[in-house]
Amino acid sequence: MTDTDVENKIKYILVQISKQKGDEEYLVELLNHSQFKFEHHWNNQTFPNAYNLEFFITPDIFTKNYSTISDIARVVKSRINKSTKLIIDKLNILPDFNKLQLINSQVIPVKTEWQEINNLQQELIESLQRSTTTTNFQNIGNSARIIMDKIARTVFDLEKHKPKDKEKLVHNGKFKNQLHSYIDAVLSGDKNKEFRKLAKSAIDFVENSCDLMSTTTHKLDAERHLAEVCVISTVSAISIINLIRQLE
Repeated sequence: MTDTDVENKIKYILVQISKQKGDEEYLVELLNHSQFKFEHHWNNQTFPNAYNLEFFITPDIFTKNYSTISDIARVVKSRINKSTKLIIDKLNILPDFNKLQLINSQVIPVKTEWQEINNLQQELIESLQRSTTTTNFQNIGNSARIIMDKIARTVFDLEKHKPKDKEKLVHNGKFKNQLHSYIDAVLSGDKNKEFRKLAKSAIDFVENSCDLMSTTTHKLDAERHLAEVCVISTVSAISIINLIRQLE
């Protein structure tokens, strides 16, 4: 039996349980828009049925349920353990940024305390509106990377935000590593676990979208869509960093 078969069977059971409850339409919707990722538990040799599980769901459904996402994860974990032979130790629910869909989006810069970042956001958005060629769209990816590098240099302080992995490179130019270390330091502890994962996923998504635009040639319609995703993800990441800054 394939992993997909296992996933579909577990989803079916979970959906039926929620339908029997009668007041869990939100959970049915979440399950129907989710994708599972199983990882072997560290003690898998002793407990071969033990796993950690991540649910990736579409961003709109994640944000709709954000305030109760930890409670939902506990309920789903308990039901899987009670209704299958699997032993789920940890279950996390995360947004799947790869399923971000944008239709006629109006992008608005995030107002931050850093005027240079504000100006660069505005320039990035205006360049998207003017772009008509492959070169234009690829330059948007480069511009987004420059903005993320500048905001990383602004908030990251090696003395305060030392990376957990001492081998991780956090010199200027490594914006993802710098921002991950910043996020880990400011959003430490179990109470910030979900926000921490969301913030780091947002940074990863910006880097991935920039890489895709600079290394792949697409038709112009696809390039415009990817450029829009890149701009939206950059502004969203800046919004999250700006919020974290206020929590320092």
